[in-house]
Amino acid sequence: MRFFFLIILTLVLTVRCAMAQNCTVIGQTPQSAFPICGTKELKQASVPPCAGRKINMPSCRDANPPTEFTDRNPFWYKFTCYQAGTLGFTITPNNLNDDYDWQLFDVTGRNLNEVYTNASIQVAGNWSEIEGLTGANNTGTRLMNCEGRAYPKWSSMPTLQVGHDYLLLVSHFTDHNQSGYELAFGGGTAVITDPKTGEFSRAEYRCLNNRITVKFNKLFRCNTLAANGSDFVLTGSTANIIRATGVNCGNGFDMDSVVLMLDRPLPAGNYTLQVKTGSDGNTLLDACDNPIAAGRSIAVSVPVPQAVPFDRIAPIGCKPDRIRVLLSSPVLCSSVAANGSDFRISGTGPAVNVVAATTNCAGQLADTLELLLNGPVYLEGNFRIDLVRGTDGNTLVSECSVETPLGQMVPFATRDTVNARFDNRVRLDCTYDTIFLHHNGAHGVNSWNWTFEDGDTRNTQSPIKVYSLFGQKTVNLKVSNGVCEAEHTENILLNNTLTAAFTIGTPVLCPLDMATFTNQSIGNITGHRWDFGFGAGTRLATPQPFRFPMNSREQVYQVRLIVTDNLMCEDTAVHTLKTVPSCRVAVPTAFTPNNDGVNDFLYPLNGYKTADLVFRVFARNGQLVFESRSWTHKWDGKINGSPAMTGTYAWVLEYTDTELGNRVFQKGVATLLR
Repeated sequence: MRFFFLIILTLVLTVRCAMAQNCTVIGQTPQSAFPICGTKELKQASVPPCAGRKINMPSCRDANPPTEFTDRNPFWYKFTCYQAGTLGFTITPNNLNDDYDWQLFDVTGRNLNEVYTNASIQVAGNWSEIEGLTGANNTGTRLMNCEGRAYPKWSSMPTLQVGHDYLLLVSHFTDHNQSGYELAFGGGTAVITDPKTGEFSRAEYRCLNNRITVKFNKLFRCNTLAANGSDFVLTGSTANIIRATGVNCGNGFDMDSVVLMLDRPLPAGNYTLQVKTGSDGNTLLDACDNPIAAGRSIAVSVPVPQAVPFDRIAPIGCKPDRIRVLLSSPVLCSSVAANGSDFRISGTGPAVNVVAATTNCAGQLADTLELLLNGPVYLEGNFRIDLVRGTDGNTLVSECSVETPLGQMVPFATRDTVNARFDNRVRLDCTYDTIFLHHNGAHGVNSWNWTFEDGDTRNTQSPIKVYSLFGQKTVNLKVSNGVCEAEHTENILLNNTLTAAFTIGTPVLCPLDMATFTNQSIGNITGHRWDFGFGAGTRLATPQPFRFPMNSREQVYQVRLIVTDNLMCEDTAVHTLKTVPSCRVAVPTAFTPNNDGVNDFLYPLNGYKTADLVFRVFARNGQLVFESRSWTHKWDGKINGSPAMTGTYAWVLEYTDTELGNRVFQKGVATLLR
């Protein structure tokens, strides 16, 4: 335990020099969380200020008072569940007047930043405003307690799942001091202490910088690694370990890998790497101070260095202007000539040259090279890339300084670019129009994807599209030869739309009125035939005003227009028109609502040329018994659904004369007879 306490004490001393609000101290972010030992108390002597980030807490959306939940002044802790069960723990403030809050997250397989956004990974928490001890124990009644003094300080113990990884946030919500706390686990049945005995997982020698990379089966604390490498000894060689660096120790507390630097290269052979007590008085210790035992060893095999073969490139795309070389092992970045002279291209297609080579170096090594060509290759061709000795005096050189021998090459092929332009032929008809489409298939095109404006699709080289509705059509074609693709769109006009249409001046003709017609037909019209239902008709595009005969009774006529286009197609439009014997507006002086079909209603007669009409009927006592705003809406002689008494009723009529445009006011009386 003394070693773990030293980590935190050292951290606290560092904190006082850090910027208060930047959350840059190790342990203040999920990524740099403290590792937990479930069997020991953890003491935080001080908590550095930190503004924190907002946490999405929908389960506390109705918190009273409303609260924005943040990891204010936080420390984060991480652990894994090794035996399923309940988790109990206690947070004891050094100052019992301080308010500490906490939240537990299941981060198994998650991006750790999801603790701020993903509410589904929240397991339990307590944000009560009450000062003093807090945590999870068997007195808690629910897993989540929100902000406010109405919520208790203790939550119920969450159930952990074996093999799952967890993050525990402890937030110091009291801003006026940096007093710390103790965190102790107990009362639950879950096991969060790693039971494994420390072992080597693997060890690998790397020629570059003469280093051995060691992987362990569990996490060990970074501060228990002796920087001079004295925790390890290499037998079977005169090489000495001179430095040790923990992987991820720059921004975290623990590591599962160590890089050991040697004072000289290791020749091919078999060696043994062994753990021993270092100059710091210990081997490597885990979060619970459990060591990897001195004497643990692992074999390190150093094979005879081999050259890196040049035998593979990435698939060649359309119009390539660069080629990616994929290597089975990394090479020294310094061995790749920047001008691309390590590679020469020849072939049957157009002249292609490498003009530059770039590497994505990681630690002086690269396993992917990108060769820049003198321009895109648009045409089909068969080529080969030969590895040659470049202007830098070498081919490719492996990490272990072995040069790739000359004579290695990789073949590749390019494909022609393609064109999606297509031919079309249209056949027009009266009922159906047909578009015949064709793509020439040039440059190896073997895939066609036709799309039409109505959502229809085809995948043949020469589709046929039939339309029953004419007008503007859109055809899109995407083609491919398996490597290169192209797309083309055309608008095709089916210009044989034929529609007969006309309007009439008025649907009702009064005596002396002339019928007028407006032709609104569209299409490539070559002929018109008008049939008025009376007389000879006409073949004019727009007829002259026409007078229909007037009778003593209303008469209905059907007016028909038939149009013909240049394809001898026809279309017909029909409207009805009515002649009436009178258009003089009048109100009868009497009516008999006895349902005999004769004079059963009171209403303004012949209101064909009226607008904004209002017709009202009044009883003797001035009561309004009927009102209408349409001359066809008639009074049936009833008041509130009951037959009105016989007698005289006054009426008032007003309307606008649509022919003259003036407002007309009339009044009179009518007698209701039974």
